Amino acid sequence: MTHDENAGTSTMDRRQFLKISALAGGGLLVASGFDTAEHSAIAQAAPTTGLAPVADFAPNVFVSIAPSGVVTLIAPNSEMGQGIKTSLPMIIAEELDVKWEQVTVVQGDLNPAYGRQFSVGSGSTVANYVAMRRAGAAARAVLVEAASLEWNVNASECTTADGVVTHAASKRQATYGALATKAAQLQAPVNVPLKDPSTFKLLGTRIAGVDNRKIVKGAPLFGMDVTLPGMLYATYTKCPVFGGDVVSANLDAVKAKPGVRDAFVLSGIAGLPSGVAVVADSTWNAFSATKALKVQWNEGPQISQNSAEMAEQAVALAKAHAPASLPSGARAVDAVYHYPFLAHATLEPQNCTAWFKDGVMEMWTPTQIPSSGQGLVTQGLGLAAKDVKVHITRLGGGFGRRGSNEFSIEAAAIAKKLAGTPIKLTWTREQDFAHDNYRSNGWHYFSAGLDDKGTVVALHDAFVKMQGGPGDMTATGFPFNAIQGSQVRSGKLRGGIPTGYWRAPGDNGNVWATQSFMDELAHAAGKEPLAFTLDMLATVPSSPRFDASKMMAVLKLATDKANWGQQRPRGEGQGFAICFANNAYVAIVADVAVSQAGELKIKKLTAAVDAGTIVNLSGAEAQVQGSMLDGISAAWFQKVTVERGAAAQTNFNKYPMLRMNHAPPVVEVHFITSSAPPTGLGEPALPAAAPAVCNAIFAATGKRIRTLPIADDTLKWT
Repeated sequence: MTHDENAGTSTMDRRQFLKISALAGGGLLVASGFDTAEHSAIAQAAPTTGLAPVADFAPNVFVSIAPSGVVTLIAPNSEMGQGIKTSLPMIIAEELDVKWEQVTVVQGDLNPAYGRQFSVGSGSTVANYVAMRRAGAAARAVLVEAASLEWNVNASECTTADGVVTHAASKRQATYGALATKAAQLQAPVNVPLKDPSTFKLLGTRIAGVDNRKIVKGAPLFGMDVTLPGMLYATYTKCPVFGGDVVSANLDAVKAKPGVRDAFVLSGIAGLPSGVAVVADSTWNAFSATKALKVQWNEGPQISQNSAEMAEQAVALAKAHAPASLPSGARAVDAVYHYPFLAHATLEPQNCTAWFKDGVMEMWTPTQIPSSGQGLVTQGLGLAAKDVKVHITRLGGGFGRRGSNEFSIEAAAIAKKLAGTPIKLTWTREQDFAHDNYRSNGWHYFSAGLDDKGTVVALHDAFVKMQGGPGDMTATGFPFNAIQGSQVRSGKLRGGIPTGYWRAPGDNGNVWATQSFMDELAHAAGKEPLAFTLDMLATVPSSPRFDASKMMAVLKLATDKANWGQQRPRGEGQGFAICFANNAYVAIVADVAVSQAGELKIKKLTAAVDAGTIVNLSGAEAQVQGSMLDGISAAWFQKVTVERGAAAQTNFNKYPMLRMNHAPPVVEVHFITSSAPPTGLGEPALPAAAPAVCNAIFAATGKRIRTLPIADDTLKWT
């Protein structure tokens, strides 16, 4: 078997894989030593731990080694382009001391034995780093013990490298494959010493993604690729107005359309919005028949919602929360910043394949939180968790969208009604835009006071957002922690607009607003922005959570690499912004040019990042580059507006993405590496990209962007 066993026409679950491996001639399977309380609890709940007889391999494992020498590692978390399917097995391989070329990676299904399987909040590597290291180290220790017993030598005299155990004194060597069967008879050790990071050979190098070749060749990896015998295809139509219900539908007319096998209303199921399912013999026929669907909706109270009224209410509420006065003698600087709802716009639409047979619901799902989808189905359909099996497919984009699992309960409900027949549910692009869990909109009413030396002596933020979802503000982060007595007051807009996690939740909008206002304050104070920010960072008291010296280091590195401060012609400018998120420190410098007609070009982005240990240098760079481009794409072009309780943007023609001609030709990434444990890296570089660009636009034109997207503003200058 070569790289990866995944969703598709020949699906094999984890247990089947292990049993087949055992029947193929034995080998070694080693349980991981867990570190966190969460992992300990999971390990206790798992059916077996430690080294099991070959024929009884248990699923709470990450490593298996065949006598042939093939090393199979489990990737437990969802891969959506962030590289976790490669980087987590790399951590195991490092401690196991094998060549990467020896490794086969298998995507794990949902299984509590694997521990934390939700891929959100840039937390997969952080949560699994120690567990993965121990999984590899435990396997290596057993192999060494097997060799020492075989050779009747002390295990401490044996060394390992590239999948081989060596006893230098007797000049004997054995491959891991040759030792696998003997090692399988031994007990796995607990609390094995881990490598000194200075001896790492694999971590920090560049490793290509394990799926890269398959992606290029169009191999079936994604949820949309799943095909099962006798499968039918479904759509599920919900009320365009958020929260509306079905009253009636022309089901007989739809059933008469070509290829349609059934059409029915689903309602009254916990966690499932009321809607109409259309099931056909192809996705095309299901989509075509759905166009003929006529539904009478009870649109509900959200019909009165619209973005223009939200803005009026939010600004009034924000100003009502603002402080009555500033310190005596302080010069006031205030401004309102606003960012809109955003859709996730994953390239692969939401989908799920479900098959209900013999009382068991089996699902193939591109999800960031497979346990959440399982929970929705168990609660909504009254099934036991053991009877809901989730296979994790590769995700064609996540960005937080697939942390929600409505598509899972929708597919499962349709499959249960058509028991015995596998059902693939696919959302249309329009359904995806209309029923997203949007990044919340937000308004910041900043008010600050400057003394006669241009020092910030007061800083307040009255913040308003849609109720629900992440993104609340606190006064614990920079720049508020640099000003004694800073205040952040929050208000919420009432309404039923669905909001949820969007890449870099909360920070994606709040950092844009605060870092833009910081630049505004620097200019109001008559100070050079870099010196102004460094001076403020120098006043931040140290804390276990935030190290201002690390932030200053990445800011100095980014500005040095970007040649900050060089004289530029009118119409060109530099801006920078900083962000502390997911325990990573990021500084970004943007170089832009704005023509007198207002055409914006981003010439260069330069990022400096301190994210601790870098696991896969190639993947880490890609994460930072992709985050920055995602950040400027949203800030430049994207918004979702609400009209009569529904999203006005229903496809990419009204929700443009960053095009090749908009992308900066130069994107530099510089890491400050250390032996500290890795931090999250999938999101921290996104929030600072937009304010860096907006601050550069101000430097180039004197125009301050206070409302996103940038494209809604005119950048003309004379």
